Amino acid sequence: MRPDLHDVPELSAPQAFWRGVVTTLVVALPVAILNQLLVSGDDVDKGSPVVILLWILIMFGAAAGGWAVRRLCPAAHLVWSAGAAAAAYAVVQSIGVVRRLIWGGRISWVGYPFLALLMACCGVLGAVYAGRITRRYGGDDGERSTDP
Repeated sequence: MRPDLHDVPELSAPQAFWRGVVTTLVVALPVAILNQLLVSGDDVDKGSPVVILLWILIMFGAAAGGWAVRRLCPAAHLVWSAGAAAAAYAVVQSIGVVRRLIWGGRISWVGYPFLALLMACCGVLGAVYAGRITRRYGGDDGERSTDP
């Protein structure tokens, strides 16, 4: 079955980057807020399967941002996709750090770079997937590509 890939306007890499940041925020931010509310309200334990599912959805949001960058600008390097996911993480965590500094919460300076790299890796995976789908199904000739 061949998916119907609609033509999207090709953007420059910086334009696609910002759209990728917004895509990541739209998908991951509501899930992250829900996760924070459930854990801080002691509704679920930190090791609960619900929290793990929410983390997987947040990583999916990073992959969606990377996918958006590569889909909107096929010529963009993977660094743009990784940067979009990491930038979205930086936006959300900067708000969290300011909140923790004001109300006296604990700040994990080692965890932030690790999680930013994890988000960047998920963004790259989303971009690789978008490139593969575009190469396989996005040709103008209507023929399916034979590459693996």
